[in-house]
Amino acid sequence: MSNATPTEGGSIIEEYRYLLSKESVWGWLFLLPTLVALAVVSVFPIIRGILLSFYEYNALRPNVWLGFGNYTTIFGLPEFWNVLKNTFVWSFASVVMMAALGLGFALLLDREFKGRSIATTLLLLPWTIPFIAVALNWNLLFDFNLGMFNGILNLLGFERLDWLSRGRYALFSVTLAYVWRNFPFFMITFLAAMKGIPQDLYEAARVDGSTRLDLFRHITLPFLQPIGIVTTLLMSLWTLNHFTLIYVMTSGGPGNASMVLPVYIYRQAFRQNDFGLAAAIAVVMLIIMMGYGLVYLRLYQEEVGGK
Repeated sequence: MSNATPTEGGSIIEEYRYLLSKESVWGWLFLLPTLVALAVVSVFPIIRGILLSFYEYNALRPNVWLGFGNYTTIFGLPEFWNVLKNTFVWSFASVVMMAALGLGFALLLDREFKGRSIATTLLLLPWTIPFIAVALNWNLLFDFNLGMFNGILNLLGFERLDWLSRGRYALFSVTLAYVWRNFPFFMITFLAAMKGIPQDLYEAARVDGSTRLDLFRHITLPFLQPIGIVTTLLMSLWTLNHFTLIYVMTSGGPGNASMVLPVYIYRQAFRQNDFGLAAAIAVVMLIIMMGYGLVYLRLYQEEVGGK
């Protein structure tokens, strides 16, 4: 016992001494420009937005302190709760559909077949297309008179649908476009994880009489779980924070049928000129995203053992 304490103390001292070493100082100096840039483009705007949420902003006269007035206002708006519901529906549906498609195509591409490299390239193409181009092309696909989807419905004997101008279909239509563009992210991460699964496990399981479903449930899925949690977390946060596709395709309309929080914040700030209210909504959105991230990190630590 008496010998353990000095050793532990010595190790702690050595650790802090290393932080002050020449190599460590040079490392921090090389990181300094990145840290400053990160503070300028990320940390400072976040702090500025939080402070702005407590004011009534006006560019022509001094700001008026409202305290939590903006938050009281937004929580009293029925349309805010509708937008919040749309945001969660859009995020959940998009991530589930992308994960399902990505996993399905990853399982397909994990097999040997002729033309697999070409199929992989074609399936990855949507991930390389800018959101603006995706939105414009899918607007054409959903066009009432000339769109492909209505053309197929017409051939099958069904009535044409107002995909983007009817509240019943608008959010669903945008979700389809978003899923098509982003499912390759799930596909390529799942496929990479499958390549790391030892084939000996499959061979031993087949010898024991396991079916393909058994192999998938007891070998493939457990190995995919860590990367699946991380990928789902990243895509969920990206989806919650996504703006471009919905704004270009529907601008949140018709009415508020496809309105989500990022587009709602933009409308409050640059159309209603209420920057204080927009900042308050952005802070609420930040809290939601932080909570979402903490939940998934907790799940990652408990189920996977990551730190």
